[in-house]
Amino acid sequence: MNEQIVIARDLVKTYDNGRTRALDGVSLEIFAGEFVAICGPSGSGKSTLLNLIGALDRPDSGELWVAGEDLTHSRGDLASFRARKVGFIFQLHNLIPSLTALENLLIPTLELNEPRREAQARARELLERVGLADKAHRRPPELSGGERQRVAVARALINNPQLILADEPTGSLDSKTEKAVLDLLRELHRERGVTLILVTHDARVAQHADRVIELIDGRVVIGVDTAQKP
Repeated sequence: MNEQIVIARDLVKTYDNGRTRALDGVSLEIFAGEFVAICGPSGSGKSTLLNLIGALDRPDSGELWVAGEDLTHSRGDLASFRARKVGFIFQLHNLIPSLTALENLLIPTLELNEPRREAQARARELLERVGLADKAHRRPPELSGGERQRVAVARALINNPQLILADEPTGSLDSKTEKAVLDLLRELHRERGVTLILVTHDARVAQHADRVIELIDGRVVIGVDTAQKP
């Protein structure tokens, strides 16, 4: 069996000086190569948990290990950790409007200080893989919603991360484009063996994953294996 890439033990995260308890003792394990959906209603703690796993925030208490790194007690460079280990996909793609699709892909590579020619070659390969080779020099306003999100998927993969974190990646798309993006994510997950964690409030979207972890009021209430779904 694959080793755990995420290990969480009794995670607590509060806001408003402790008055709002976003996570209330969350414990879970996610294995390398899994496609897991974290599902639940608004306010259940889904995005908070994803932000902790992605080292965008720290828990108040508990233990969190991601890709071999102790994120609870680490005093290292978390920006470097994110650049090397994690790729992010957001609901509204978070592309820079003034940059081309190719230039947007290259932004995460700046943290790695690698030769620009190598980064550009990888970016062009990824744009081709997501069906946008001919749109490399288009800016986000010149792309459709689905095309912008495919650029965001490619950008998440540019540094060959071990883990992809997708926060409501299809929340702003119509049903046809949603299916296309979800199919693309699943194909890339299978091709690359990357661990994919997708946050959604939509049970239909969650069913694309192999396993569903449900959060209610900051607590894990169920973990469902969907690998045998038709």
